[in-house]
Amino acid sequence: MLHLDRRSFVKAMGVTGIGVTLAACSTDGSGEVSKGGKAASTGKLSGTATLTTWGASEEIAAFKKIAAAFKAARGAGVKIEVLPYDQIRTVIDRRLQANQAPDLFRVSYTDVRGYAASGALADLSEYMDPSYGNAFLPALWGAMTLDGKPVGVPHQTDTSALAYNKQHFQAAGITEVPSRLEGAWTWEQFVEVLKKLKAANLGAAPFAFNYQLFGAYRWFNTLYQTGGSVLDDSLKKVTLDTPQARKALEFTKSLYTQGLHAPSVLVKRPTYPDDIFPTQKISMIQTGDFLIPSLEAAIKNKFEWGVTYLMRDTGAATDLGGNGVVVTQQAKNKEVAAEFAKFLVTKENMTMFCEQTGELPVRKDLVNAKLNYAVRPELMAVFQKQATTMPSALVKVSTAPAFPGINQALVDNMDQYLSNASSTTDSVIQGLTASIEKALKAQA
Repeated sequence: MLHLDRRSFVKAMGVTGIGVTLAACSTDGSGEVSKGGKAASTGKLSGTATLTTWGASEEIAAFKKIAAAFKAARGAGVKIEVLPYDQIRTVIDRRLQANQAPDLFRVSYTDVRGYAASGALADLSEYMDPSYGNAFLPALWGAMTLDGKPVGVPHQTDTSALAYNKQHFQAAGITEVPSRLEGAWTWEQFVEVLKKLKAANLGAAPFAFNYQLFGAYRWFNTLYQTGGSVLDDSLKKVTLDTPQARKALEFTKSLYTQGLHAPSVLVKRPTYPDDIFPTQKISMIQTGDFLIPSLEAAIKNKFEWGVTYLMRDTGAATDLGGNGVVVTQQAKNKEVAAEFAKFLVTKENMTMFCEQTGELPVRKDLVNAKLNYAVRPELMAVFQKQATTMPSALVKVSTAPAFPGINQALVDNMDQYLSNASSTTDSVIQGLTASIEKALKAQA
């Protein structure tokens, strides 16, 4: 049973300056937002909509359960189409260009505004009254809008922490791990832990980051731990040519050069640490809370494992993770799509989805709830506390229209720096800055 600290989590997610001003929340007493006109429709619908998504088996099962409940309640069907995570954006983009887009698709918060700014997403204002967004954490509702117009719904959030192999730690003589956020390892302490794991000759790489492909932005955790930033407050100027950014880059590279990071786990290739960790070929990984069920299933009784907080430098920082569900402008059955999107995020359905999948809710009336997580509920407390260290500046950058291009800049530039000893910090800063400036101009 997990008690979510509403005040600290809402503070972390209640970011200002993201283009949305919300009116007072109006409810009907059941925790659901009162709706008027078309938004209040509970009548029967006809036809079928398609939701294209990726997900672990627990997520797909939850989506299908909600689709079946929607069919029973409203009469319309929803087909759940599943794609591999590393293909989702490519396939969606191709279908949008071919005028063959699905009715709905699951999308990272970091990508929503890019799609919305391109005109790919439908304005759902006619299906949601002006107070609808008050049900959700402000930062995440803001991520699902463009110029105040909703294009989808926030579905869940997640963040990163450290999963570790307890047997490997014991063999390396590591007897304690941080049990409080305030006691998280400093970078120096973290490196000493990795050196002990390496010296133990366990046949495993000591560590791996989870910053692959569409998740490349998770490297920004390290940057913001130094007090660095990606963009200035206006979100128009790149701010990577700083001592803080250099420190973050050089720290990351040093893990590779010292043999403390799995050498094959880089940014541009789909080699995911959570696939390797259950094989005991990596002793500790940075990973998301949404992977707890699949990690537990893969590990079974092979070894004991736990979770602790991310390392810190001048401060703690973690990424904004999670996803929303959006409706496309090309949707063949826009009403069914919009109604299913709203059905996904009712209090009952969000509760079930989060409990079954190990993810954090985004409705205000659930942030302080006690959720019965199906798998390793004691680990979820670590992720929830870690989520309070999301820097507001990083959330603003992560939900900017140019963010897909910013993420791609990391994909295009980081591997050469991390895997090539002769690649310099100056060169990667220049490459990242040029690529991000190009992304900003494309959205201007």
